[in-house]
Amino acid sequence: MKLADAQFSVFDVETTGLYPYAGDTICEIGAIRVGRRKAAKKFHALVNPGRPISAGAFAVNGITEEMLEGKPVIDEILPDFMEFIEGSVLVAYNAGFDLGFIESALGAGRKALEGYYIIDALKLARKLFPGVGRYNLGFVAESLGIRITTEHRALSDACMTLKIFQKELKLLKSAGIETVEQIECVRPRAQAPATLVKDYKVTLIEEAIRQQKTLNIVYRSSWNNKLTRRAVTPKKLQSGYDRSYLVAHCHMRGQERIFRLDCIVGLDAEK
Repeated sequence: MKLADAQFSVFDVETTGLYPYAGDTICEIGAIRVGRRKAAKKFHALVNPGRPISAGAFAVNGITEEMLEGKPVIDEILPDFMEFIEGSVLVAYNAGFDLGFIESALGAGRKALEGYYIIDALKLARKLFPGVGRYNLGFVAESLGIRITTEHRALSDACMTLKIFQKELKLLKSAGIETVEQIECVRPRAQAPATLVKDYKVTLIEEAIRQQKTLNIVYRSSWNNKLTRRAVTPKKLQSGYDRSYLVAHCHMRGQERIFRLDCIVGLDAEK
């Protein structure tokens, strides 16, 4: 299936705990469907799990049992969710976790998922963004210049995952990946430097140099580990003995500065 023709359903679930085999279940589903130049569609449902929410789960998602009183149970929600994702490619961040709960909820009907192609945006992030460091959803989003919300809920997390996935798609397409099936063949940069897409930072910087664009960066000082946000206009990339650097006009300082690429922990083009 060509990427240009695919419909993608990016989804996330919030749960009562971590282990569906121990009885934990879904208490919220959020999804966004995009593709083929059609307007995005959203799906959201709070679910009565029929059991208490663990303290650990509440600490993450803030969903209370009072919020779920009177909400439909998962068996009432799943038919609508399955209809929403029908015919699409499924995308999730750490997909095994979310799919594990969906499959558990489907029970004997889990075979309905067998025809779906599934993309794990977390696995792709590890391959395509080797300079990020940590790969939890919020940190990767911030490192890519994606505005994050403090609310850790299904629909907001699906939205963040979509924005990360869109950046991943851009890199994949620039590397010549044209079909959904080819995504599985993408290998980590360290293992295949000649064939993998460039570091996302280098790609964005080179594009900014060509188009004379300003970039917003998050820079971690190598001296005191302090993070600063600043706008820079890239001039050129250069290599030193053991690392690479960006030469750019720093608008915060009003002068040309040199930045270590490994200390740029987030960047995005100005809108």
